[in-house]
Amino acid sequence: MAIRYKVLGQKKPAANTEWDVYTVSGTKDAIINCITVANMDADNSATYRISVRPDGATLTDDMYLAYNVQIDPASSVALNLGITINQNDVLTIRSSSGTVVFNVFGAELDV
Repeated sequence: MAIRYKVLGQKKPAANTEWDVYTVSGTKDAIINCITVANMDADNSATYRISVRPDGATLTDDMYLAYNVQIDPASSVALNLGITINQNDVLTIRSSSGTVVFNVFGAELDV
């Protein structure tokens, strides 16, 4: 089984918009090691959401890893998670401001 460590996704989504930052390929499984969230606005705080949608299912409340978590102005947080996700699972992000940047790091595994 080959393992490839990589940047799985990077995005600065528009305010209040769900965005699929990473979808596991149909031939892979993945481990999400770390998600960083950075608020680039120097003056205003924001909130963010992170969810995992198994097999691309419609988003429901039980899929959230983080929901409306506040992030201070000009700050960042690293979420060290170690989440395992399967083929066709989707990591979805959202923020209350267009100034929040998400970076997803991990590994893909051949299945």
